[in-house]
Amino acid sequence: MLKGKAWKAGIAALLLVMVLAGCGGANNPAGETPGKTTEKPAKPTNSPDDNAQAADAPVEFSWIGAYILGKDTMAQKYLEEKLNVKITPTGIDRSNWEQQINVKLAAGEKPDFFGNLDISMYHWLTYVKQELIGEIPVEVIRQHAPNYAKMVDEMDKTAWDISVIDGKNYGIPKFYGEGGSPFVPAYNEAWLKKIGYNEPPKTLEELEDVLTKFRNDDPDGNGKKDTYGISARGKDTLASNQIFNTVFAAHGITPSGWVEQPDGKVKFGFTTEEARTALKLLNKWYKDGIIDPEFITDDWNSYRAKFAGGKIGMLDQALWYHDHSSGQVGQDSEKAGMKMVVGKPVIGTTGKMMGIAQGYKQVPFSIGVEAAKDPKKVEAILKVLDLTATNEEAYLMTGFGIEGEHYDMVDGGPVQRPEYTDPAKAASALGLNFFNPAKSNPSMIHLDYPSDKLAFKEQVNDPDIIRIIDKMQMRILPTWDANKDAFTKMLKEYELKFIVGEVDLDQGFDDFVAEMNKIGLDKATEEANEIYANIPK
Repeated sequence: MLKGKAWKAGIAALLLVMVLAGCGGANNPAGETPGKTTEKPAKPTNSPDDNAQAADAPVEFSWIGAYILGKDTMAQKYLEEKLNVKITPTGIDRSNWEQQINVKLAAGEKPDFFGNLDISMYHWLTYVKQELIGEIPVEVIRQHAPNYAKMVDEMDKTAWDISVIDGKNYGIPKFYGEGGSPFVPAYNEAWLKKIGYNEPPKTLEELEDVLTKFRNDDPDGNGKKDTYGISARGKDTLASNQIFNTVFAAHGITPSGWVEQPDGKVKFGFTTEEARTALKLLNKWYKDGIIDPEFITDDWNSYRAKFAGGKIGMLDQALWYHDHSSGQVGQDSEKAGMKMVVGKPVIGTTGKMMGIAQGYKQVPFSIGVEAAKDPKKVEAILKVLDLTATNEEAYLMTGFGIEGEHYDMVDGGPVQRPEYTDPAKAASALGLNFFNPAKSNPSMIHLDYPSDKLAFKEQVNDPDIIRIIDKMQMRILPTWDANKDAFTKMLKEYELKFIVGEVDLDQGFDDFVAEMNKIGLDKATEEANEIYANIPK
């Protein structure tokens, strides 16, 4: 549970306070006819005709979410007819979402439902503190969205806790369906066989041997020393849990998250002794020429191209669906004529097979402060969420469209037709994804894939892999968030310097940790442990 007083400083109040100064105008009473008010008496308020009209009138509410929508899309009409509601949607372009949201809020637009947005927990808490998001008791969610609440209970009951502030709940838990999928390494199968391996390496020692031979033993047979063991997305994933994740996981940590220490307390992963050891190994590999020096400037596209094109022999910044034959890595490899094999996270210093995963919890859905005061709107919004997230027909209709028109069932799973594969275009034309904010949630994600893809997922996501997930996922740490830019800048700078050897990993690492503490890491660590001590284990 969070204490609101810790957030009086650091929140961008000026812009959002302007929203609260606006007030709505009054409307004329429904059914009043000018000039004829005395010709016959008004109906009693309890008239059966009036009650019938009120019962039949759709509940109206506004909804803000990612992607720009067309007018009266198929998915919107489906929900409106199915649940007798009238929705006023506001779509946000994901390329500059923060600016757009602030402009709309400053203009006095107060959404009734905050759907699938790209906001962080810090933004979400700002909206709560500025009274744009209203309280919604958990028992109300359970009453009007019982199936959704059951899914939350089955997945992770602690998800209910992250939206509680000063004893009041302001959110509806949201999950990422692939949150339990770990990053896994893929290898050039021909290169493995060339160096004497009939299967992917299983230990950190074997991995080092494989990558060394990928560099030194001419695995492509062209007579040149022009291959590398591994690269990484230095351009776009520094200071994340992705870069060189196999090595960090083999040391039992996620570098960008909080990890539990032997004393039961949490510590930021990149500042642990395990991180120091992992970075020393990466620095050794860099000096030995195992790591492609261009990793500093590689992004997702160049990284994949090097793997498929035979410049590097291992790629580990991917989940199972990237490596499937229909995924980006799988398709790249097939087009290049390179056969790859997917391995498992290697066993390292912990003696266990551990892989870094993103975690299931995401920023909660929320109901606007004015809508939260209207029981009918609250009920309508929750029924929409319950239906789209847990009912198969509604899930497919709002997530994929109409079978035979917008998608085809192939091998037991929906396959979007080419003109609707782009999420932005599908939202604009049909309202897909916008009106299914909980798409790919854990209870329905099996509907997203054909049976062969599900079988591949089950094979790759070995249940014996111990998932390493940020212990503070979706938790608000005031000091961390107040200094997030400074922390991120330091992490990116020093991750590179440690790996390439510009800063040593003895005194230099100690100095780095001390500097992080000066910025506020020590205080953030206190906040993290105060929260962690109260999380059910």
